[in-house]
Order: sequence, then structure tokens, then C-alpha cells
Amino acid sequence: MFQSITFSLTFLFFITFHPLTLPALPILPDPDPAAVQTQTLHRPPPATIPAFPEQSEASGCPLDLPDQLFRDIKSACGAKPHYSGQLHRSRCCPVLAAWLYSAYSDTALRPSTPKSPPQTAGYEMPVLPDDSETCVDSLEKALGGRDIELRRPNETCDVVYCYCGIRLHPFSCSEAFRVNSRGKLVGGEAVEKLERNCAAGHGGCSKCLNSLYLLNGERGGRSNRTERKNKMHNEDCELMGLTWLLNKDRSAYIHTVSAVLRALMMNTDDASDPTFCSLNSDGMPLAVDSSEINDQSSSTFLEVSLQKYHLVPLCLLYMNILWFVI
Repeated sequence: MFQSITFSLTFLFFITFHPLTLPALPILPDPDPAAVQTQTLHRPPPATIPAFPEQSEASGCPLDLPDQLFRDIKSACGAKPHYSGQLHRSRCCPVLAAWLYSAYSDTALRPSTPKSPPQTAGYEMPVLPDDSETCVDSLEKALGGRDIELRRPNETCDVVYCYCGIRLHPFSCSEAFRVNSRGKLVGGEAVEKLERNCAAGHGGCSKCLNSLYLLNGERGGRSNRTERKNKMHNEDCELMGLTWLLNKDRSAYIHTVSAVLRALMMNTDDASDPTFCSLNSDGMPLAVDSSEINDQSSSTFLEVSLQKYHLVPLCLLYMNILWFVI
């Protein structure tokens, strides 16, 4: 009797203090690892001569950076061990773009000054420099202050401007927006429809995407525009519409806008525009959600919890043995 009790206590001591760890649940791999471009991409020069006097008035990049911006960008674009340092375009770029357009919305939607008469020359004028580079520097400094690092795909390509292709500049879309008598920017019927159709949820994303195309009037463009100018104008109208939503009610539209941007940015067919928002393999339309689901912290918590519950029957066995001895 005494020997059996001694054996039971020895066995209990061994299995209790032996390092027993249960494997954590596997992390789902991201279905869309972005291929890193190896060619050298040149960014705009750090200093440009303003083409018009009003361009020299604004110095720096005014950005509205709330706390939620830092949390979402860190979750979608920050370096994580279980992603092996890879940067995934479908997860990072839409979230980064949505928050940047929101942060830049006051400047992007500022009513523009009357433009000079259109050029009659037979060639196209070069595109004026925008605020992209200055804003990238401002964002990276702000993120660095929160110990958040945007991992570059390579040494010559930054995440915002080069990798994700996010351009920040004041938008113009006269078909959908106008300046009223008080100098305030207002939207027309197409903008009101956009606000209604861009409700939260996957269905809202597809409705929002198709309503976005109605902002620039006729999709075919105007006869006095070249194909290049027409494409740039269409993109301006679409981005202006999304920025308008974020400026109007950021918390209500941020998820839908990020899903719409994902559909636009991941479209590989240059001949046509996407008409619906596709889902990731994890069933989530928003890039930020897929990164939060695969957060390693949740698997670590599950591992510790399982180990705790594993010791419960051992404690009960130990109490039963003591009861028989006594």
C-alpha cells in the first residue's frame, strides 16, 4: 500500500513539473504575399520649384493623426514575427491609404482657386508636384514617435509612395462637387447617393464601389481630354468621393472605404474597373481584420490557457491520494 502511494506521488510529481507545452494553433498564412519589385524606382526630388505662387504658401504636410490611425496601421503594416518580415500589399495598402486620405482630407477637399484657361498647345503639360513625399516624411516621423516602423520592401522603395502608390494632392471633380456662394464645398446628387450606398458591411462595399463611378459623369470622358488626362480625372473623382466620406464621418465610413480601396488597388485588369468587392480566404473584406485575426498574441493566450486547464485533473488526483493516506 505504501509503495503504491509512493509510486503515485512520484509519477504525479514528474508529470506536473515536467515541461509540457501544447503547440499553439497554426497561424493562417496570408493568401496574397506581394512580390517585391527589384528595380530602382525614383521618387520625386526633395525640392521643386513651384509652378504657381500659391504652391509655395503651404509648407509641410498637415495631417490629422488620431490614435486609431496608429493602431490600425501597426496592425496592418507593422513588422510581425509570424509573417517572416513580409509586407503584404492586400493587407497593408488599403488600410494605409484609407487613413492617409482621412488624415489629409481637410487639405484635399479645400476649395481650389480658379484655374487659368486651358492650354491650347498640342502637347500635354507635366503633372505638377504633389504633397506625397512631404506627407510620407511627416507620417514616418509620427509613426516613429510611437515606435511603429513601416518595413520597406527594399532600400529604394518606401511603403506609402512607391510600394502602395498613394498620392496626396488637392482633388478636383466639378461633375460631382461645387463651391457654393459661401465658399464651401458641397456635393451633388451623385455624392448624396454615394453617402447612402457606402454603409458598413460587405454589401455596402460593392454598392459604394459602383456609386463611386457615377461621380465623374460620363465614364467615357469629354472630347477635349486626352486618354491620360481622362484617366487621371476619373481617379481624382473617385478618390475625392472616398475622401469626402472620410471627412464627413470617419468612424462610419473607414471600414467600407478601406474595402473599396482594396478592390481598386488589387484590380489587375487595366481595361475595366472592378464592380464588386471580393473576400479574402478568411472571409473578411477588410485587410485590417485579417491581420487582427492572425495576431500571434491570441495563439499564445490560447496555449497558456490550455496548459492551465491541463493541470486541473492532476490536482484532483493529488487531493484524492492525500485523502486515502489520511
